[in-house]
Amino acid sequence: MMLTTAPRQAIVVVGLGYGDESKGATVDHLAAGTPDAVAVVRWSGGGQAAHNVRHGARHHTFRQFGSGTFLDVRTVLRAPMLVDPVLLAAEAHALEGQGVHDPLGLVVADARCLVTTPVHAAMNRARELARGAGRHGSTGLGIGETVAYDLAVRARARAGDAVGNFTAPAAAPPGPAPTLATLRDRRRTVAALDALARYAAPLLESVDDGDVAHPSVSEMASLLCAIAGDVEITDDIDRRLGDALGAGTVLFEGSQGLLLDEWHGFHPHTTWSTVTPRHLVRELEAAGHRPFVLGLTRTYSTRHGAGPMPTEDAGLVLPEPDNREGRYQGGWRTGHLDLPALRYASRVAGRVDGVAVSHLDAIAAAAAAGTPLQVAGSWGGDRQPLTFAAHPDLARAERLTAAAASALPDLAPLPDDPAAVLRLVEDAVGAPVVLTADGPRRTDRSRRVGDGPASRAA
Repeated sequence: MMLTTAPRQAIVVVGLGYGDESKGATVDHLAAGTPDAVAVVRWSGGGQAAHNVRHGARHHTFRQFGSGTFLDVRTVLRAPMLVDPVLLAAEAHALEGQGVHDPLGLVVADARCLVTTPVHAAMNRARELARGAGRHGSTGLGIGETVAYDLAVRARARAGDAVGNFTAPAAAPPGPAPTLATLRDRRRTVAALDALARYAAPLLESVDDGDVAHPSVSEMASLLCAIAGDVEITDDIDRRLGDALGAGTVLFEGSQGLLLDEWHGFHPHTTWSTVTPRHLVRELEAAGHRPFVLGLTRTYSTRHGAGPMPTEDAGLVLPEPDNREGRYQGGWRTGHLDLPALRYASRVAGRVDGVAVSHLDAIAAAAAAGTPLQVAGSWGGDRQPLTFAAHPDLARAERLTAAAASALPDLAPLPDDPAAVLRLVEDAVGAPVVLTADGPRRTDRSRRVGDGPASRAA
């Protein structure tokens, strides 16, 4: 199965690392090179995504909009995607400045999507600050708190109860947690926000987050409802998605990398989202589609914030224009190509039909800086693969974390021939390289035809 420009495809784009694998630039390239691209579906994560797209003089970091927006391709926000209306409106304003006409008019959103509010973000930041040196590496945007609050409400949690690896700060209200459907009615929105604010109060009062001003419940309700009124919210998202798949190619844009998956990543340094596309692929196949799963990797490893990273090399010198240290997320980290991690990520994905390899130009850049790239074939001589568990638990995830934290990777020089590097990636993932990139822009990407890295550029 090859990546083609045939009509009416379903292409699922997922990262095979800890994030920052060029998902945005890849989706933009695919949308530009697929004549019948009609929609980009955001189906996991939330406003913490940061997918950079550069074309000509334009640059934007896509967070909730699909990365085909420069091409006026519609964005579909489908649950369990989380929606932060405030950040969505801010992103729409930024896109208008980049020449996109009526960005919110390009969005159709699932009424079931949980809503991330300023209260969730404040809780997230307070909880991360309280962890001190034991931070998880959160973005501070309230993603985990949005999911945890919904779980607490459903479980009727009491103060002190464990909700995942969080502690409920107060008794959960009767619910429900706010969704986009809630925002259709201001009275319901006020009630939902008031309940959330009472739940959050003990946590927010226990941590000093500086002189951060928080809007009142009434102000939040007015703002959220006004923004929601500018977005098409539907109760029948799957019918709309089916219509799109019948009309043209639909790109499914993943959020974080598979090594951050809530159940299969290295707990607790993970996201509160299911990043693996397994369930999405099953749904598409049940609807009669044959999705193409495209896995993404750089020629080296990256990680933003805390958590194990076996091939990390603090001395590695590589340009990074779009990532920097964040107050809550932590520092930007780089390391060498990690084949055991790639093998494991491909198992987490369930199926990878093709691979996109970016940052091929980093091979020469690292060598010129006097810090040539290397590659790990194993984590300390143990060539037993990390195993995928269909029904994982947090204890198993913690064992994976311990294995990654204690790894002593057997590093060797990375080949300076890009074709040889592509063969290493193919062998690790078990799928052909079908797309390569040697720069950040749309025009720096090339599709490949044939059966492997020796094939010619399309």
